[in-house]
Amino acid sequence: MVILLVSTIISCKKESELGPGGFVPNDLAGKWLHGNFAMANFWGYDGSYQGNPFEQSVAFDFKASGHFEMYYIGVANDYGCRTEALSHYKGKVDFNEAAKTFTITPTEGTFRGFYSCASNRNFNRKASSDDLKPQTFSYEFTDDGKWLMINGSSFKTTSW
Repeated sequence: MVILLVSTIISCKKESELGPGGFVPNDLAGKWLHGNFAMANFWGYDGSYQGNPFEQSVAFDFKASGHFEMYYIGVANDYGCRTEALSHYKGKVDFNEAAKTFTITPTEGTFRGFYSCASNRNFNRKASSDDLKPQTFSYEFTDDGKWLMINGSSFKTTSW
């Protein structure tokens, strides 16, 4: 749900404006989601629900055109104070099926930080050239084919 909201807030560019794409195998094209959360709930002293103490999610959208979008969301609740971090990248992706790796080459990105108890520290900025470095990931499917493992973390196919 948070990813859907984020994807509607972030301005969209046409894939053609991101430059030439790379290679995405047919079975990897689409949206993939990894997320976790604490199994405990966090309640305030007044009995109000404060959320999970920690949540984290990473999502990839691999497009058949050879482009990608990647989202990272992290949220922490600490006695009524909420901290949120969002990173979003888009650019070119190239899969190497023989090596079971893929490389993302971001061409743009956004970073956002929100601090409910320290709003003077909130920020929303575009990625700098130092932030837009290529990154290579390993991948494989589980034996049953239900999960995509990226750098050892499990991702499931999804839609938003």
